[in-house]
Amino acid sequence: MAPFDASASWSAAPAEPDGFADRFKDALANLASGVAIISCWDDDAPRGLLVSSITGLSVDPPRFLFCVRKEAASHEALLRAETCGVAILSSGDHEEALRFSSSARASERFAPSRWDLDHQDAPAYLGGLSTATCRIDSRIDATTHSMFVVSAIDIVVAPSTNPLIAFARGLHGLEAVAA
Repeated sequence: MAPFDASASWSAAPAEPDGFADRFKDALANLASGVAIISCWDDDAPRGLLVSSITGLSVDPPRFLFCVRKEAASHEALLRAETCGVAILSSGDHEEALRFSSSARASERFAPSRWDLDHQDAPAYLGGLSTATCRIDSRIDATTHSMFVVSAIDIVVAPSTNPLIAFARGLHGLEAVAA
């Protein structure tokens, strides 16, 4: 078996039957996932976007993996950045998530009352379940998206509250269930 080549690009899938792409989107809509705001500096301008593709990759080293659509306005800035912010959102961050999921609301992002814009490594969200400053270790071309592997270099964990999740093409608060 050949070793895995992380720098390799993935090719497009073979042609699929009519309606397959829509069925696949429906299947993905049924996958509940946490959401996070990814932020970075683009020269002196803050940039950011909402992702539902974030996952904890490993504890040692402390890494996240997330994907960004190449058409996203912040994609090129993330490709150039050395560091980024990762803010895992709570149900109380619903409005902030909407600001970062819609390009029409881009002018509402990064309000100083909600963001630390003096943070040198990346704009830092003042809310969320947790926030991390991360070093961008790898950028992997995946045709329509780029995958980013980032290592946490600083982490702040807020008191536990309910997470915000993406499910069924919407954002929902998830109420914790006692064990």
